[in-house]
Amino acid sequence: MSSWRVSSNALDMRRVSRRFRAGIDGCSAVVTALREVSLRVARGECVGVCGPSGAGKTTLLLVAAGLLSPDAGAVWRASAEWVDEASDALGFLTVRGALEYALSQRELAGRSCDGDLAAILERAELAEVAGSRVGQLTAGFRARLRVAHALLARPALLCIDEPLAGIGPVERRRYATFLASLQRDGMALLLSARHRALLAPVAARVVTLDAGRLLDASEDPGAIELHVRTPIAAAGILASHLTGVERRGRTLRVPLARASAEEILSTCLALGIRVRGSRIVSAGPPGRVAEPDAHEELDDAS
Repeated sequence: MSSWRVSSNALDMRRVSRRFRAGIDGCSAVVTALREVSLRVARGECVGVCGPSGAGKTTLLLVAAGLLSPDAGAVWRASAEWVDEASDALGFLTVRGALEYALSQRELAGRSCDGDLAAILERAELAEVAGSRVGQLTAGFRARLRVAHALLARPALLCIDEPLAGIGPVERRRYATFLASLQRDGMALLLSARHRALLAPVAARVVTLDAGRLLDASEDPGAIELHVRTPIAAAGILASHLTGVERRGRTLRVPLARASAEEILSTCLALGIRVRGSRIVSAGPPGRVAEPDAHEELDDAS
């Protein structure tokens, strides 16, 4: 850990690299998980990290939380906690019992902790299920319980890997509201997800990690071009569900900044928009956004 301090930030990573040896006997190959990553997270800020499997997201969060040391670069962090699924293994305990057990473990280890379990249960919106067994909770309640375990340490920064995975839309919104309340109290959050669209409702800033390299915000995220039969009508329909929809002649162009190509195509299918062909292109300069034309047949939505 370096000697410099940035009081306005909960995390400051500068040109951090991390490598691993391949886990194969007799193989000396080295895998670079992070390549000179620089990232700052301010106090009270929520930052999302998106990217495909193997991009290095988990490694980045582990380094940010202090559970992995970088091979190069410098990291300064305020008190940080890694939110994991350890509490899920305590399925036979009640929610309150699981927190009491975690609190006792911290006290035995001599680690600082917040012993006000009632306040933590209330803050994580778990008071209503405090007497329920952990193994009987829904995915949304279990997700908040994991965070509640981390809150015992009174951290300034929470690192949560894939926090929204496996949570339904209704519980996802409740979880997002809970995370927003932590931000308002000045806590910083660093989250990860494979798709940017999952992080957009939660994180005000989302960065992209690709093969261990953090892409600059100015880099072109690309777009998907969709060839449809009635582009004016389809543009109006699709624009009510996705942002940045543009019409360019007989094609629609949708930026990949907030949704993946698979998610965009699935949305078209759900809306009844028949896509005859598609391709990934550079986002390029803006085109023209079309509104539905009353004279154009709406057969794409039929």
